[in-house]
Amino acid sequence: GFPVQTFDDIDQLIWEKFICNVGVGGPSVVSGLAIGALLASDEWRPVALGCATEAYNVARALGINLSFEDPEAYVEAFVAKLPDAKPSMLQDYENGRRSELDAINGQVPVQAARVGVATPYNDAICEQVRTLEEQL
Repeated sequence: GFPVQTFDDIDQLIWEKFICNVGVGGPSVVSGLAIGALLASDEWRPVALGCATEAYNVARALGINLSFEDPEAYVEAFVAKLPDAKPSMLQDYENGRRSELDAINGQVPVQAARVGVATPYNDAICEQVRTLEEQL
């Protein structure tokens, strides 16, 4: 009784979700903002969208099939559905737990190194989240 979307290419499903998670995960920890406030912020919007765009660029360089060509619009549409949501990374941090940084924003530089894509936004976010988590 509910709509289902199937994917012939599981990598597409993984990367499309991953791009959104990268855009809101790490930046939410550093900013302390829910995802709608994150994208509404003049300070944090470029950071969040920069992180997502870097992940998108890595996916493209890896030859991943994606259903969209504008990562910013894709993340904005995702956030518009759940503006008050707090990513699990932020929830972990707020509850005194280390986040899954290495599996989300931390994977962007790892995968980027394979294809020679620069990731300054994700590099900076990873450094800042690691610094915050050292204080837990």
